[in-house]
Amino acid sequence: MLKDPELVRAAGTFFLYHASTPHRTRERVQLAEELLAGLARPVAPIPNTYSSGVLFFAGNVLLEVGQRQRCEDYWGEFISACQRVGVESIGNETRRGNIATLDGRLEQATEVAERIFTRGEAEGFPGMGVTEALGAGLRAWLLLGRAERALELIGTMPAESVWSQRTLCLAHLGRQAEVLDTLEKRVVARPGGGTYSDERSGVGHAILLEAAVLAGHRKAAELLLASFSGSGMLTTGWGYPTVIPRHMGAAAALLDRYEEARTHYKEALRVATEMKFRPEITLTRLQLAELLLEHYPQEKSEAIAHLDFAIAEFRDMKMQPSLERALRHKEILRA
Repeated sequence: MLKDPELVRAAGTFFLYHASTPHRTRERVQLAEELLAGLARPVAPIPNTYSSGVLFFAGNVLLEVGQRQRCEDYWGEFISACQRVGVESIGNETRRGNIATLDGRLEQATEVAERIFTRGEAEGFPGMGVTEALGAGLRAWLLLGRAERALELIGTMPAESVWSQRTLCLAHLGRQAEVLDTLEKRVVARPGGGTYSDERSGVGHAILLEAAVLAGHRKAAELLLASFSGSGMLTTGWGYPTVIPRHMGAAAALLDRYEEARTHYKEALRVATEMKFRPEITLTRLQLAELLLEHYPQEKSEAIAHLDFAIAEFRDMKMQPSLERALRHKEILRA
């Protein structure tokens, strides 16, 4: 049994980071709570202890189960611990980009990402700069319709370290053949893919699930959807913040499981609303509107209300691809 508190924290943060597959969500939450409960306040500065690392990694686990405010509180303590020793880490900037994305301040998130990239190059750590820039800005770039910029940064990294992010960017750019090939090799042919034994990270599962839906790969979508079922994982946390039940709803719709899709969308709307996750609220309402218009025509008025809300929000957040998608539905309804 480990008796050294610092060793416990070191081992705990290692587990929280690396054992991040969806089916481990509940045990990770339990461990996160135990590690947080054992911290003295204020935490010691970063160079001397793993305590501040607990604040970040445990806070991220709480974000994965929808507890945004607690996560931000712990991240704030983490940043304060850095500042007490005069450290302004690139990772702290990434957290600011994540929060800007949650708030729908997408242009600001991309500005943070560009600043991180520039800093990484200037300080002689370009690889870290790209990794953290993608963590801060990938989601915002995609929502703003700037997947090319994200793909440009991804192209500077070793291919094996960023292949899932590259696949998602290609899916957003409509390069379907490349996406389908990757999904076939990396998901469908993967031993244990979509089963309890698959230890790929929850973020990786979510990225590929979104790509599978965009590319229309039903088998990959089915396997990845199964990997989240009953897991309790609600968001991807930092790095590529998104609400997982929304993607589960999209996958279920692709598989012609419309009642299941509706259930997932309702859960996504609940999670996003409670978190005040503005882009995800709006995207969920768009996708729910699409589901209702196509498969529940008797609920057309509700679908139109969702569309009207989404169009206004997409305009305000400058989410051009989603705005154009929503406007096409309005044009069809007018016709």
